Amino acid sequence: MNGTDTIAATLSQLMATDSAVHVLGEALPLSGAAAPLLAAHPDRCYLLPAADATLLGLGLGLAIAGAKPVVELSGPDALWGALQQIGQEGLALRGEFGGTLVVRVPLGPEERPPLEVLSGLEHVTIVSPASPADAGALLTAAIRHTGITVMLEPLLVLAEEGGLPGDATGAKASTVQTGEHVTIAAWGGGVEAALSAARTLGAEGIRAEVVDLRYLSPLDTQTLAASVHKTGRLVIVDGSAAMLRKATESSFLRLESPPALAGHDQIITLARAAVQF
Repeated sequence: MNGTDTIAATLSQLMATDSAVHVLGEALPLSGAAAPLLAAHPDRCYLLPAADATLLGLGLGLAIAGAKPVVELSGPDALWGALQQIGQEGLALRGEFGGTLVVRVPLGPEERPPLEVLSGLEHVTIVSPASPADAGALLTAAIRHTGITVMLEPLLVLAEEGGLPGDATGAKASTVQTGEHVTIAAWGGGVEAALSAARTLGAEGIRAEVVDLRYLSPLDTQTLAASVHKTGRLVIVDGSAAMLRKATESSFLRLESPPALAGHDQIITLARAAVQF
């Protein structure tokens, strides 16, 4: 069972036990996760070859009416076409008409979501799994959450073999490797890059602590601060300025060098440079 199978199994179980869960998308027959649901739940799966803003608008309407829609977009670029619905109209889901809306977004190896915009929207939760099993756990947590959740799904992670969905552990990051010299915080496919960098650093006597963020917003600043209190240094892989600011505020007095944002191709260089301050 890979990550796609895990999401499909999770959606199938949720739809079987909760009649409020609906699935919307423009290419559901081509989706490994959603295609099996078309035959099992034809009354709650909507194949809508419509504009991204229209898909999100319909999803918001269903959420306000009491449903729990899961909208599958074609990729991160589709988020740009639906920012008004997510950012402005989505505010309705946290007030009197509080409801649930999950937006699933596949990420190719070279694709990047508009994190600078999304992480600035306080009412939007952003999650991303670094393992196939965690994809199921995060999706379950998203459907139980009141408000909008954008779930960024790296295709490389979904292609990996994994297990059945794990238990949702709340909006918590996970320390996947302990260390004492530098904290490397990553999400999605960046976690594997961080672990690879940590192995390289370990050969040089630098012990890096690797944190899987899981939740990009709200950021688990408590876990990050606890890690930085040990290491004194922080590198965030593929993060946003808003994420860096929140992480810095939570651990400012323990930082021994300036925190850094890094891409996958920069992570080893920046992590080593941070230790030398």
